Amino acid sequence: MPDYSYSARDRAGRTVQGTVTADNAALAHGKIRSLGYEVDRVRAVEVARTQEILPPAPSLRNRFAEAFLYPVVSGVPLKVLAVFYRQFATMVNAGIPLYQSLATLEGQTANARLRGILRDAQVQVLSGGKLSEVLAKHRYAIGDLQIEMIRAAEHGGMLDQMLLRIADYLEQELELRRLIGRLTLYPKLVSLMALFILGRGFFADLTPAVSKLVIGMMGKNAYTGLDYLRDTVLFLAEIGLVAFLVIAVFRVVLFQSPGARVAYERAKMAIPGIGTVARQFALARFGRAFGAMYAGGLPLGVAIRVAGDASGSRLIAGATARAVLASERGTTLSQAFRETGVFPALVLDMLHTGEQTGNLDAMMGKAAEYLEGEASTRAHQYAHIFAIGIYLVVAIFVAYAVISGYGGYASGVGAALGG
Repeated sequence: MPDYSYSARDRAGRTVQGTVTADNAALAHGKIRSLGYEVDRVRAVEVARTQEILPPAPSLRNRFAEAFLYPVVSGVPLKVLAVFYRQFATMVNAGIPLYQSLATLEGQTANARLRGILRDAQVQVLSGGKLSEVLAKHRYAIGDLQIEMIRAAEHGGMLDQMLLRIADYLEQELELRRLIGRLTLYPKLVSLMALFILGRGFFADLTPAVSKLVIGMMGKNAYTGLDYLRDTVLFLAEIGLVAFLVIAVFRVVLFQSPGARVAYERAKMAIPGIGTVARQFALARFGRAFGAMYAGGLPLGVAIRVAGDASGSRLIAGATARAVLASERGTTLSQAFRETGVFPALVLDMLHTGEQTGNLDAMMGKAAEYLEGEASTRAHQYAHIFAIGIYLVVAIFVAYAVISGYGGYASGVGAALGG
């Protein structure tokens, strides 16, 4: 049987190193845990003497996906990640070795992208590396927040607790996204119905596609059902393709430049109504992430920086980085945040209270709850206003087309009678 060298911590937190003999790394983990140690690293002695076990080189297809596809679509839905982390936490808490937990989870998940990540993680762990190191290579699927929290857990020896905190955070984020989806569903449906009523040709001759179809069915023109599908369904597919390409260009090219990302966000947040809602949701994400990481034991500066990245806003990320630097120079945290000019009075007041009471994570969580509620209320209002506006625009266009049609018909009848 091969020998495995290990580095672990005893119940007093002291580092212990040694060697055990086992059939595989999973059994080696179990033996070390049976000694009462918390495992940090296990490495096969033969591997350490010769060469590291390396994952296979990525194929051309995988390299293309990493560069162009995954920045747009990560390949791992948020709900899949939330379930994965909760199952992972349960296995680690039950004492199942890390390698065995990853292998079991690989067999259980149906998501091909996550299976590939877990396979790479098994190779990394088996060769004595850290889980966070391989996850950092898949940042588009595993966000910076999750990577930093796992890295902190590896240093602090509380992986099961941190995995549960990540699962809780992702479930809150998933609920926030579902809320945004529910709020925007009605305007989306209205816009879709407007497209199927008007069609592409309306923008050329101001005649709704539905009117053309009805008249064509009466034999008054050559407009067929196939023409209607080209005017609506094909037009919708073209709009979707253009939208996808625009998003891809922004995320793959433009958003790689911090200056371009900041300029985009400033323009978006300057839009009346919509900008306020987007800013509040970003701040809510910051508060949730900061509360989860700070409560999980991350240092204050690290928690703030990573939470700024987790907000999804470059403006907030830049502001938090400046605030951390100012606080390291002796400025109080609330004052440092105030000087950025990005955070509203509510967040600053909650931050100041948290500093005074020592409950920064709880205060930021409360601020996030309030901002989510406020953003939800505003989003409801703007969604209804937008839907009504779409209805009015469609009604005006249809009314114009009907009046024009009847006007032309009346003119023709009058000319015939006069002749």
